Amino acid sequence: MTDFQYRRLPASPKKIIDINPEKDVRIRLLGKIIDKSDGTIVLDDGSTTTTIVTDATCEVNDMVRIFARVLPLEDGFELRGEIVQNVNKLDMELYKKIYGER
Repeated sequence: MTDFQYRRLPASPKKIIDINPEKDVRIRLLGKIIDKSDGTIVLDDGSTTTTIVTDATCEVNDMVRIFARVLPLEDGFELRGEIVQNVNKLDMELYKKIYGER
């Protein structure tokens, strides 16, 4: 008998505008929180904005990296934040050099 090992799919880096709910399962977004309410945040990544369901403690204007699950809906998709990392101290110029213009 073999031991079952649970493995999550990798979170591929995406821009909000490029999310495909038919193909994407887990994604990674980088952007600024522009609004926040009970249980949701609104993220702006420079391409567009989206609402993400999360219970993370973060503030408006925080720069964050979010690992999220994409849930397809009849009209679009819903994003469920699994991990929210504060990256306010990230050197964005260096990040852009390493990962290309995002």
